[in-house]
Amino acid sequence: MFDSLKSLSQLGPLMARAKEMQAKMAEVQQKLGTIRADGTAAGGLISVTANGHMEIIHVHFSADAARLDAAVLADLTRSAVNEALANVRNLVQREMQGVAGDVDLSGFQKMMGMPS
Repeated sequence: MFDSLKSLSQLGPLMARAKEMQAKMAEVQQKLGTIRADGTAAGGLISVTANGHMEIIHVHFSADAARLDAAVLADLTRSAVNEALANVRNLVQREMQGVAGDVDLSGFQKMMGMPS
């Protein structure tokens, strides 16, 4: 019985840490829009920028891209988009790990569509 009470006494500091982490996570959520990462294909023929909300915010085709077949252009664009999203996922994951420290965030990462 006393062991249960002793465990309950540990609950206070744990809850305080949870509130602190919650505040830090809110900061990260607000910062997501400012996090940016790029992806390129065909040596820079196509470049894409994504933000921390996993949104594509910029796509650029060089003048030479107009000479490409539509199917090739689509494949290269998909490749650049996937690279940009993978890069921004890594940046967001690092940002969240900095906040969480030793706390397991795999559930939150799955909710955000990120590999855990």
